[in-house]
Amino acid sequence: MTTETIKESEKILKTISPFKEKALLEKEIIAFVNKFKSTVANQATRMSDFFEMSCFNHIVTFYENNNYLASIENLQVGKYRYKCSTSGVQSNFSHFKVTKNIEGKDYIFEIQHNLAVQSSHHNEIFTTPDISIIKKDSVNETVEYYDTKRRFCFVENKDLMTFCEVKQFNPFPELLFNFIGVVNELRKDILTNTAKVENPIHIAPSLMISGKPNKQAKRIKEELEKRYCLNIIFDIFHSGTATFSRRNVNGLKQTGTVSTK
Repeated sequence: MTTETIKESEKILKTISPFKEKALLEKEIIAFVNKFKSTVANQATRMSDFFEMSCFNHIVTFYENNNYLASIENLQVGKYRYKCSTSGVQSNFSHFKVTKNIEGKDYIFEIQHNLAVQSSHHNEIFTTPDISIIKKDSVNETVEYYDTKRRFCFVENKDLMTFCEVKQFNPFPELLFNFIGVVNELRKDILTNTAKVENPIHIAPSLMISGKPNKQAKRIKEELEKRYCLNIIFDIFHSGTATFSRRNVNGLKQTGTVSTK
């Protein structure tokens, strides 16, 4: 591909909807997993699946750029298998392990995809964020959750470090405020500003949105981020790589012993 062709393609991408570039996202996802000397078991079909997988990779990059060592775990038939649905047994899908050494001690966490998380208010209530960062080996299974005795995979709230929600929409007020409801359910300490500062750096609870904001959405984002330790990130499709780059990573709110915000 010539330089002129690349430039022309970039111009075209800027004028079309971010919701339609499935091929571009698929190429990006494959390249990311290839970096870890693996290939993708691509069971995704919907644009929203590819977008969610791309956002998952951005979170892995966040940890890499905060000096965590990232590695792929639980390959399926030698390939990385993303969990693009809330259904399914967690052990049938892959995940990332991230490790950070501080003063000779390894802190190890998992980045999981579509895993049910126990409420921070009630032990028998669960919701499933798109991306969860949890303590190593803390995924549980039970057959007591459903009436049908189907296997249910979850993590206890005490083992949740942080989470991210992914939305393939243009941002609107109700979407932003609904995210606060999820934060309240999973990390109520964030809303009361009583979160313990005792762990290595983690990304603060984050809402990752594909679309561009209008003036009202920008105002709501600014106010919510001022009140709470969380991130609302717009235009992920076009700005995600820059937002999660090593150069810009400190622009995101973080929790942990070395917090930048």
